[in-house]
Amino acid sequence: MPHKRWALFLAVIIAGFLVSACDEAEQDRVLRYEKGTYLGPFESPLDNEQLNELRQRAKRQGAN
Repeated sequence: MPHKRWALFLAVIIAGFLVSACDEAEQDRVLRYEKGTYLGPFESPLDNEQLNELRQRAKRQGAN
């Protein structure tokens, strides 16, 4: 009987590990890095309205 308990305990631990390794947020992420090179997804460029908003925010924060 103790062998069955250990087998069940081990199966539960392994199943928990496998399920936790399947996190959707961790899919398609960069696993190999190149020094000095951005390998992430590219963002769309900001439009004029967004740039003006950022400039105004920087002015309010005292930046030149």
